[in-house]
Amino acid sequence: MLYVFYGVLVALLTMFNAQAGQIYQCGDTFQDRPCAGNKSKVIGQFQKNEMSSAEQKTKQEELEKLQAQTAADAEARYNAEVAAANRAQEASASDRANSDAIRQHRVIEGMSAKDVVKSWGDPDRKKQVTTKYGLREEWTYVRDWGNKEYVYFDGDSVSDVSLKDTNIE
Repeated sequence: MLYVFYGVLVALLTMFNAQAGQIYQCGDTFQDRPCAGNKSKVIGQFQKNEMSSAEQKTKQEELEKLQAQTAADAEARYNAEVAAANRAQEASASDRANSDAIRQHRVIEGMSAKDVVKSWGDPDRKKQVTTKYGLREEWTYVRDWGNKEYVYFDGDSVSDVSLKDTNIE
């Protein structure tokens, strides 16, 4: 990134017909004169360069492209960091909800099969069923009172939980 900045600085200095001299680095900044307090580091030379208006226009366009690319890269990095933070926050909220449900021996939508087993134990039966939603995995739990509870999975997570009361016919 420092080289890009250095390149931009040299281009600017030559584009605006700066006089012959040296380029100084003063901390994180660059300038055409020594820094205050003798803390200057000479990092390059430049000379006056007479450019035609066409050359100046070309250099200006190159500089604008570089600035746009740098801004786009920064925006892309920012968006990626925001998306990652949002995913982490959503995962954390989902993990808390699943942990609460497991402690309360409940099964909720979005749980993994592993979490269902933690909450209710192994199912009495597993099978593939075709529903109006497509092919799903169905886990059946037979309860002591004769009722059956069904857990349906779409992919790796619970999509539905239902109870069939066998005492009501």
